[in-house]
Amino acid sequence: MTFRLVNEPGDRPAFQAEALRVIAARIAEGRDRLLAKVATASDEQLASGTDDDWGLGQIAAHLLVVERGISGIALRLAKGEPAGETGQPRPAVGSVTREKISELADRAKDRLAKLLAEFPAHPDISATARQPYYGDLNCWGWLLAVPIHYAAHLDAVERGKKSTM
Repeated sequence: MTFRLVNEPGDRPAFQAEALRVIAARIAEGRDRLLAKVATASDEQLASGTDDDWGLGQIAAHLLVVERGISGIALRLAKGEPAGETGQPRPAVGSVTREKISELADRAKDRLAKLLAEFPAHPDISATARQPYYGDLNCWGWLLAVPIHYAAHLDAVERGKKSTM
C-alpha cells in the first residue's frame, strides 16, 4: 500500500465544517450532562463549596462561563480578530443560585449557536491567544479544550474527587 502526504487537502473546508459540528455537539453534551446534575441537586448542594474545594454550583457556573468565553474567543480568532480577554473565572463561594446557573446555560447555548452560524469556512489558524494552562492556542485548540474541560470536572464530581482543571 502506498500513501501520499498532502499539506493542503482539497477537502479541508468540508473537514473543518464537520469537525466544528462534532466539537459543538460534544460541548452541548457536556453542558447537558452538567445541567442534569444541577437539576437533581438540592439548593444546599449547589451553594456548598469553598474557594479551594468547589461545590457543584461553583463548578457549574465556572464551566458555563468558560464555555461561553471560549466560544467567543474561538470565533474571534477564526475571523482573525483579537481574542479579547482570557483567564480563569472562579466563582465566589455562595454566589451561585439555580436561577444564575440557568441564565449562564442559556448564554452559553446562545454563544455556541453564534459560533456555529458565524464560523468562517476558511478560519484563520495562525491567530492565537494564551490559554492559562495550555499556552498559545488557535481557534481549534480553544474549541477542543471545552469538551475536555467539561469531562474533567464532571468525571471528578462523579468520582467524588476535586478537579484540578
